[in-house]
Order: sequence, then C-alpha cells, then structure tokens
Amino acid sequence: MPAYMVVDVRYDDLDWTQAYRRDVPAMIAAHGGRYLARSSPVERLEGAGEPPDTLAIVEFPTMAAARALLTSVEYQPYACARQAGARTQIYLLDGL
Repeated sequence: MPAYMVVDVRYDDLDWTQAYRRDVPAMIAAHGGRYLARSSPVERLEGAGEPPDTLAIVEFPTMAAARALLTSVEYQPYACARQAGARTQIYLLDGL
C-alpha cells in the first residue's frame, strides 16, 4: 500500500537548502519515492496560524520505505542541516 509523506518547512536559514535540493531527490528515488507536489509559497484556503514556507508531498511504495529514507546513514547529514536551518513537521500516512 502506498504511503505519503507530507513535509511542512519554515526556514530560519537557507544555507542548507542548495545541497538538500540537489542531493535528496535521488535519495528519495532510491527508496522508491517520488515527489507528487512541492510548493513555495503555499496558498492557504482555510485555517489560521503561520503557513509553511514550503509544503511537499512525497509518495513511497510503503511506510517502511519512507521511514528507511529518514533513518538512512546517507540522509543523516541532510537531516541535521535541515533541522539546524528550519522548523519542520513531517507526517506519514497510509494511502487508500
């Protein structure tokens, strides 16, 4: 069953983003994932609060494949850079 990762990013520092955008898509693909949507800025249609700077939806073949990306050794330096330069919420949900 497919799984969907929804990533909400609010930037504090952009220094990490060039390497992340260059390298991480190949890591996602190596785990069977693909971007379905990535938008900056995000258009809010309803609700309140600070909107994300970027919102992405990534499809993976399984929940395990999505988790494997986030815990992979190769991804860890990018995760650390992202965590140091942005406030991020990452959600994982089962597809239908």
